[in-house]
Amino acid sequence: MVCMMKRTKEIKVRLSDEEFEKLNQDVLESGLSREEYVRSLLRKVVPSSKPSPDFIETIKQLRMIGNNLNQIAVIAYKTKSIDVVRYKKEMLLLQNEIKHILDLYNEPIQLEER
Repeated sequence: MVCMMKRTKEIKVRLSDEEFEKLNQDVLESGLSREEYVRSLLRKVVPSSKPSPDFIETIKQLRMIGNNLNQIAVIAYKTKSIDVVRYKKEMLLLQNEIKHILDLYNEPIQLEER
C-alpha cells in the first residue's frame, strides 16, 4: 500500500550546467519524473534505466512463444500425441530470442566522454 503523504516542503538546489544535464539525462533514462527520481535517491535507491523498446519487444515475443508452447503441451496431453513440426518451430523461435537477449546483454556499453 502506497503511503499518501502531503508534500508541502519545497527545496531549491543550484546546479552547474554539467550537473543539470547529467540529472536530466538520468531522469530521462529512468522514465521517472525529476521529483520521483530525486525522492528515490533520498531512499538510497538509484533508479535503473527504463527498458529499451527492443528489450520490451523481445519480452513480448518470449511471452507469445511460451504461450504457444503451453498450447502445444495441452494438446499433446489431451491427444497423447505432439505436433513435432509446430513444436520444433516454436523451439527454434525460443532459441533465437534467447540468443537475441544474450547478444543485447553482451553488447558493449559506450561510456560518455568527459
